[in-house]
Amino acid sequence: MTHHGMTTGRVLAKLCECPEHVPSHLDVIAGAARPMGHIDNNSLDRCIHHHAGAMQVRRVYHAAESLMHEGTRCECFDDTEKALGMDRVVALDIPTSARATDLAHDLNERDDVEWAMPEPMSFAPMDITPVRVLSARDMTPEKILAPFQQVGAFVALEMEPGDPAIRVAVVDTGVALGHPEFHNRIAAGVDTVDLGNGALGGGAELVGDSDTPDIMAHDETGHGSHVAGIIAANGDCIPPGVGGRACLIPVRALAAARSADGRIVGIGGTMDIDAAVKAAVDLGARVLNLSFGTSEEDMPFGAPPVHSDTIQYVLAKGAVPVAAMGNSGKSERFYPAALDGVIAVGAINEHGRRASFSTMGDHIALSAPGEDVISTGLTGYRASTGTSHAAPFVAGAVALMLARGDAAGLRLNAIQCRDILRRAADPAHPDSRPEETGAGRLNVPRTLSLVDQLIAANQGGSNGR
Repeated sequence: MTHHGMTTGRVLAKLCECPEHVPSHLDVIAGAARPMGHIDNNSLDRCIHHHAGAMQVRRVYHAAESLMHEGTRCECFDDTEKALGMDRVVALDIPTSARATDLAHDLNERDDVEWAMPEPMSFAPMDITPVRVLSARDMTPEKILAPFQQVGAFVALEMEPGDPAIRVAVVDTGVALGHPEFHNRIAAGVDTVDLGNGALGGGAELVGDSDTPDIMAHDETGHGSHVAGIIAANGDCIPPGVGGRACLIPVRALAAARSADGRIVGIGGTMDIDAAVKAAVDLGARVLNLSFGTSEEDMPFGAPPVHSDTIQYVLAKGAVPVAAMGNSGKSERFYPAALDGVIAVGAINEHGRRASFSTMGDHIALSAPGEDVISTGLTGYRASTGTSHAAPFVAGAVALMLARGDAAGLRLNAIQCRDILRRAADPAHPDSRPEETGAGRLNVPRTLSLVDQLIAANQGGSNGR
């Protein structure tokens, strides 16, 4: 499934200054504020009205300090948020997407605008994902256990059971909140989806909840639920999640859509995703699983890569972003996986070779199982294929790493986690190249052993456990 060129009728812009009256996206979707019809009542508004005739404007981001203060979430941005310009990023909703490119072009010519772009879309899955609803005969121990055995998950959980204080955000299509595998595993989450209704172009059509004000991250596609099970399932009918006792933060940033070929997939606007990722961090997420992406081909010429400011915020707050490489099967850059500081994960098959669909690139960190992985569905269980389902193996491993480090007084950051994961990885198949599988296949027990070595080095030879 190819999505190149699809955008919403929305322009994103980073202004040099943003007036105080512009509300935050979270307040708008909560019904606590309404988008404004003007920015400065001056030349900037005239420029926008020249192209669009009308607009509705809101801030993409909220202030962390005001996250729980409904109606005033655009107040009290801190120094980190201001340094990244998060208080100045706005979304302009205009009547027709046909004018978005011309409007963005003219805004980029202005001295009071840092950048502007038509809003790109992100997708989950990224081009391919065979899905099978399982019958009883599919649920053989061999099929269920194999991917987890490949990465040493069971041995790792004996070494480190994980910590409920480590929160892992699954920023995706939501999570099946009532699934038995997630009983007592889920913290409060958020739903930031606001895409409107109807057709999106490219043959895709929104279905289900795409603009209802609420905060419940209910999944409507099964994609996010499958990802979440790999990280944090209780282990009732499938293996326990790789993250052990880690707590899930369900974050719905992608709506359900019916693709041209009839499949139900996840589609998210950049604004919804950026607001969701920031909210996840502000809700205490230490690890973020990002199994979606926007191809570099879909980026407007001259625009900064999508999610750049958001990932810088994630890293500045000490959280660890893990993202799927993409499913195009060729060398290209999907964002956020290609951003600096993100742990980009490719997919391997049962033989340790790159899965044929797994996107390649020199930004790949390592690989994990991604073919026919059995995990949770909207109800029951299902098998899915894609780098979307390889990334959560690594996100779960990072949750164990952080638990291990925290217990010994060592707070690991994203750069340290990426380095340790790569050094601990099993060598890839001899036929594989570094841009195909990165450092090799995830090895969770060896990863924890390297964390122990770092702890011992920091404590002068005592691992403190």
